[in-house]
Amino acid sequence: MSQLTSSVTTKPQKSVSIDFDSSITINGITNMIESDDKQIVASLGDRTLVITGEKLTVVNLDTARFTCTVSGNLTTLKYEKGKQKVSFLKKIFK
Repeated sequence: MSQLTSSVTTKPQKSVSIDFDSSITINGITNMIESDDKQIVASLGDRTLVITGEKLTVVNLDTARFTCTVSGNLTTLKYEKGKQKVSFLKKIFK
């Protein structure tokens, strides 16, 4: 009897969980584009998540499990279609 094996690629499940006054957990993250204490930009496949606030810190980033945890004072969350474009100057002075 022969066995057939096939690999199925699935897209990571996208979700955001906010624990007010503490942290935010992002599921489905495929790439961290930018991170500083005032803004975090992350790619979620075909979408981009922009987090702004104060004292933002990436506490945990696990690209194998597509998860990220951020702490700090959250001001805004923007979920945008398409990938975030990084300016030429930001690429040079990174």
